[in-house]
Amino acid sequence: MTESTDTATPPLWGPMTSLVLQNSPASGPRLRDFPAFVRAFAEVKLAAVRANRELGVLDEVRAGAIAEAASEVARGDHIAQFPVRVVATGGGTATNMNVNEVLASRATQLLSDDTDLTIHPNDHVNRSQSSNDTYPTATKVLLVRQAYEVASALRELARSFIRQAERNAGVERMGRTSWQDAVVVSVSAAHQSHAAAAERFADQFEAAAQTLLEVPLGGTVLGTGVGAPDGFTPSAVGHLADITGLPLRQCTNRIDAFVHADGYSALADTAARCASILFKQCEDLRILSSGPNGGLSELTLPKLQPGSSIMPGKVNPAVPTMVIQATFSIRAAATGVGMAVAAGEPDIGGHFPAIVAGLSPALTELASVVSVLTAKCIDGLRWNQARLALLAARPFDAAIARAEKDGYDAVSGRPAHAYPTAQKE
Repeated sequence: MTESTDTATPPLWGPMTSLVLQNSPASGPRLRDFPAFVRAFAEVKLAAVRANRELGVLDEVRAGAIAEAASEVARGDHIAQFPVRVVATGGGTATNMNVNEVLASRATQLLSDDTDLTIHPNDHVNRSQSSNDTYPTATKVLLVRQAYEVASALRELARSFIRQAERNAGVERMGRTSWQDAVVVSVSAAHQSHAAAAERFADQFEAAAQTLLEVPLGGTVLGTGVGAPDGFTPSAVGHLADITGLPLRQCTNRIDAFVHADGYSALADTAARCASILFKQCEDLRILSSGPNGGLSELTLPKLQPGSSIMPGKVNPAVPTMVIQATFSIRAAATGVGMAVAAGEPDIGGHFPAIVAGLSPALTELASVVSVLTAKCIDGLRWNQARLALLAARPFDAAIARAEKDGYDAVSGRPAHAYPTAQKE
């Protein structure tokens, strides 16, 4: 039993897609749920058909129709025509053929009024390509864009922390170690440290994206380039760079690119480490805003929504709690990506559908929750200066200064021999 589209018109996909639908589970995320990935795949096909036309392996009429169909899909048209699961039977071939069949059918429709020519999904749309090179190329385009989106969100978060640092210049609070009073610390310096972490991770996301800018398009099967004409790789990669606006380039070692997929792990690990720091920062916000009567109540977070269905007037730290929960799935996705990268074969690395299915939603989630954290929490938090002054009234700063002059034991009021010592046996 195959899926139908959301329209009354016959589907644009063909027999390969139908077989994949018959043999895959009926539930689970579909390509149509990943429009950014479908866009990237269509852009790969558009670059390939332009190269094929330049090199004379596709006639002008067919190439023009395929290019028009690919452009339609790249701008978001026909998204319902991609019902294949992201993780489907056949792996990347299932996705590649769903795209090939949709573009072939749509291109044939575009030609129907003017010619008897037809477009074949393999012979024409997939010309000079393989699932081996198109799928990872589309994956890299997708993930590079997402990495830049996360970096942008983190830089805005950093700017929000800097605004809080400027707003709270000169404000001090009691610092603690092991949850016991320690010394006075600067609120402004703390926010500057938060900003530094956000900027650092933005840099790391951009650096991870750099490792994915080498694309294997033109390597066809296992990096051999079999079935692609001379000159296809530089032409296709050049067109893809122009289409996407990304500084994509050919692989310096094509076999390495096919065998090893560690660039995806680098991006996933960056996401996991960033999620860990966001977890820590949001947990700190929850602790410092605890109360208002039974906790620290050092700062007040924006009051956004009721925090209880039974306790009237109770308000919880809704946004930090959301971010904390989001970090669980982000860190779990990074673990899955690492497993997919490690589980390669002697001649090809990475289970790319699993990488897309795990990492793309994780990056989307990360960018989304960081933006909400910025706008709905950090921008509006306020430090309760009267409470800070009360709690910081008796820090250990003076005791440290006295100990430098009079000695630790004299200031602590407890002679050294009063501390327990190890018993001799």
